[in-house]
Amino acid sequence: MRYGILSDIHSNIEALDAVLACLNNERVDRLLCAGDLVGYGADPHLCLKRLRDNRVDAVCGNHDRAAAGQLSLDWFNPHARAAVEWTAGRLIPEEKEYLVQLPLVWKDDRVTVVHGTLEEPEQFHYVLDAAPARRCISLQETSLAFIGHTHVPGFFVQEDGQVRFLRSSRLEVGGRAKVLVNVGSVGQSRDGDPRAAYCLVNTDTQTVEIRRVAYPVEKTQAKIRAAGLPEFLAARLALGY
Repeated sequence: MRYGILSDIHSNIEALDAVLACLNNERVDRLLCAGDLVGYGADPHLCLKRLRDNRVDAVCGNHDRAAAGQLSLDWFNPHARAAVEWTAGRLIPEEKEYLVQLPLVWKDDRVTVVHGTLEEPEQFHYVLDAAPARRCISLQETSLAFIGHTHVPGFFVQEDGQVRFLRSSRLEVGGRAKVLVNVGSVGQSRDGDPRAAYCLVNTDTQTVEIRRVAYPVEKTQAKIRAAGLPEFLAARLALGY
């Protein structure tokens, strides 16, 4: 079984199209998304349509819930809040309903997908270090689980009772009890690499790879500026922060 897993698209259609083209070439069996389909970027309509056209099974992220009017904006920073309000004002009712009905957790017999953490998924906690990763791993019912939210890709690996974070692009998962994978962000990287991130999982070879692909950042930036969204949201894309 081959999964293509992406997250944190944030209304960036140029990045999403680049990732989907790569995954199409890989002939994956199933496409999954760990949330935050919208927010920050200027193309929420196109991104939602592309995901639905490609039959991507997605979970709900905090930006998705907020844009659909189901989450308070009080804890969003000013740039994120402005983007959520802009997005909410442009989504049609059918798109908001689609976001509202997205599950918080998706699971089959091989993998689990959640935006923040399996501990109180509706609260969208961040997995930034070993402590929340350990709690999330303890709740995993599958050997592999995939998250987004922080926009920083990598692997939380449980070994000998300890959990450690690996900033690697590839991991052999055979023989490991549980692994928690942050797949990074398609639309707004924050690890110093401005390219879009996505994840390729092969359960036959028992490998998980985090891959990167370049996209036309300048085109995305121009759209954000033309939409009147905060300049910071455009500038950060070129830096990967």
